[in-house]
Amino acid sequence: MVSFGGYVSVPVIISSFFKKIPSITHEQTLTNSLTTKINSKFVTKIALSFDHKNQIDQLPQSKVVVTGNLLRYQLFHPKISSLTKKIKTISQKIVFITAGNQGSHSINLIIKKISQEMPEYFFIHQTGNNDFPEFKKLEKFQNNYLCFDYINTNDFGFLLKNSNLIISRAGANTCQEIAALNQKSILVPLLVSQQDEQLLNAKWVKSILPQQTEILLQNQLSSKNLSKIIKKLIIKDNQSNQKNININYRLLNLINEII
Repeated sequence: MVSFGGYVSVPVIISSFFKKIPSITHEQTLTNSLTTKINSKFVTKIALSFDHKNQIDQLPQSKVVVTGNLLRYQLFHPKISSLTKKIKTISQKIVFITAGNQGSHSINLIIKKISQEMPEYFFIHQTGNNDFPEFKKLEKFQNNYLCFDYINTNDFGFLLKNSNLIISRAGANTCQEIAALNQKSILVPLLVSQQDEQLLNAKWVKSILPQQTEILLQNQLSSKNLSKIIKKLIIKDNQSNQKNININYRLLNLINEII
């Protein structure tokens, strides 16, 4: 039994404990959710994405294994993306904006303004469903703008690798992918995330890639601030200490170990 932190896993994990079925709970973020804290008392092993002392100290340490996170397969085995031909025709530096499947209305409004003011960059924008119909109209009037309501996994991995700058919320998966790919990013953490986990995620990326990462808090988000940071980051060269990207089998190996 493997849990990834959903609260519905608690009764299943407890049942597995009494039935002597091996189990693992995996915490993706830098903070321990209530679910993870409860499950930690009953699981065989606790898998963590980060080697973070404060997080580990809250858990039964004999059970903790730092496995890292499972990154999307397409980062390691890129397929031909539907965007490949389009990207090859773009002469400007590419700025990719994503705020998750739902998008962010506040970020979207800022991007609408600065994309019109910065024709020297090409903006690829995941708007989410709600704003998509309105933002799709911009493509007819702007040669430096392309938007989607949803981006499939193949295209998303392709954009993460091939963009010159990423503007994003600070979810655990996206943050770890940005770090693994050695990408420049502007991270705008959600203010209402559990235990400020998005701010912690953003700070972690900043610690890994200090010269390529800027954290812009929601109350600092403005077209002036964002355009200034875009220009600042785009002209910088990527750091030379890029990690070798390897498929992470540690969590899968842990599952195999306890079966």
